[in-house]
Amino acid sequence: MTLEGYAAVFDDPTRIESWEGTFNEIIARGAFAKTISERTPVLQFDHGHDMATGSVPIGAIDELREDEHGLFIRARLHDNDRVKPIRQAIASGAIDGMSFRFRVLREEWDETGDTPTRAIREVELFELGPVVFPAYASTTVGVRSLLAGLDGDERSRLVSELARELTISSDAARQGTSGIADAARQGTSESCRGLTLALAQIPIRKV
Repeated sequence: MTLEGYAAVFDDPTRIESWEGTFNEIIARGAFAKTISERTPVLQFDHGHDMATGSVPIGAIDELREDEHGLFIRARLHDNDRVKPIRQAIASGAIDGMSFRFRVLREEWDETGDTPTRAIREVELFELGPVVFPAYASTTVGVRSLLAGLDGDERSRLVSELARELTISSDAARQGTSGIADAARQGTSESCRGLTLALAQIPIRKV
């Protein structure tokens, strides 16, 4: 089975509401251009946290490019017993969204309105693929929802991964953040650099 669709949509504002603050977030055109020219991300199911498939890629990406609408992907799903239920769920329409994980490298903040807006200008893309629950909430809420479904060992591994990402990215966050005065917003900016789940529900087309 070939799946295709948009893993991200450009200039589509998403309201982020969490303990770190409230702001709007958009992904700007060109945010993926450099990262996809340097490497091909991994195609995983549910961000690699599915117990059956784990972090093993569920298929091969044939095409990944930016266009005027967003980040377009075309991929071939593997034909084996572990991936078969995912293929069936996509074919039936039970799974119809994609999500992705990335680290923010460059961003801009606009605080002139009532609600600040964060424009993501450049990212490092790690993985993408179909998910049961495409993330529309903030990064923190999305990560919490993942933690809730994991056992103790899996939860510890994911928390350790997040901690490593945040440690690596904290210096870059301090240098790159465009002067957000409020401490809560500063924390949001830095934490989002560690691990970000997709901000939009993207339909998958089956071919």
